Amino acid sequence: MKTVIKRFFIVFSGVLVLLLALLSASLSAAEFQQIKPEELKKMIESKKTDFLVVDAQPQGVYNTGHVKGAINLPWAPELKSPKNLPKDKLLIIYCDCAHEEDATDTATQLMEKWGYTNIGLLEGGWSKWQELGYPIGKK
Repeated sequence: MKTVIKRFFIVFSGVLVLLLALLSASLSAAEFQQIKPEELKKMIESKKTDFLVVDAQPQGVYNTGHVKGAINLPWAPELKSPKNLPKDKLLIIYCDCAHEEDATDTATQLMEKWGYTNIGLLEGGWSKWQELGYPIGKK
């Protein structure tokens, strides 16, 4: 009986840790500034240089189309390097996920592992940008 109880608590503890991790990840999107596509379009048109658009989609997807002027930093479970992203500019990150999961995770990693603090997420991501017919770049 003691063995069954020990196993239950081990499994329960593991499930609890997993649930807490998932809850923490889902709340992290709220930590980032939300940038509306219309706002980003105006920023791009004004030729401001105080921001950088970052596409978190895979390289192949980026090559077929991306926000004009965006650089590619594909999402990875563990980013190896932020590719010398500037820390003095607002990084506006996007993906094409239903709830911007890859963009949020990329932003979280940049913040927690690499010390970036000036990060925003493009509301609606790549799909919304395309839907609005805004400028697209291709490789």
